[in-house]
Amino acid sequence: MPWKVLYVASRSEKKVNQRLQELGLESYVPLKTEKKQWSDRIKTVVSPLISGYVFAKVNDATREEVFKVNGVINYVRYNGGDAVVREQEIVALKSIEEKGYYIEGSFSEEWKTGDKVLIQYGPFKGLYGAIQSEAHEDVFKIAIEDIGYILTIKVPKEVLVKHKS
Repeated sequence: MPWKVLYVASRSEKKVNQRLQELGLESYVPLKTEKKQWSDRIKTVVSPLISGYVFAKVNDATREEVFKVNGVINYVRYNGGDAVVREQEIVALKSIEEKGYYIEGSFSEEWKTGDKVLIQYGPFKGLYGAIQSEAHEDVFKIAIEDIGYILTIKVPKEVLVKHKS
């Protein structure tokens, strides 16, 4: 079964994920853990890595089941059909979550905005992306084209190669 992307109501990603799993559907919400500071305290907050999206493994027979869950708005559409995410991209998202690789940042000087790249090694091996901006660190914004979302992940420039599309 392919992974498909669901639009969900604002701030309901974790609840929708739980309810989908209660229905017996395989679903996934990548999470990030951050320390947030308020004027009187510091608190650890777990929130979705990609706001408004839940990934669900469904086929034609189970496609409509997701709409039984309160908070599901619709499927993300791409090229006239449901957006499909490759298994290796879900594995990469799980790795980002597991290893805490989520960061804010931008790019190394030797890469230009718009350059297409392929990650050759490591937990993100096989992901394609496009450079979104330049900076002075080895921090790369990788766009997952199937859903049009940009993740900011830290990978050494040595694992990247320019990719011609």
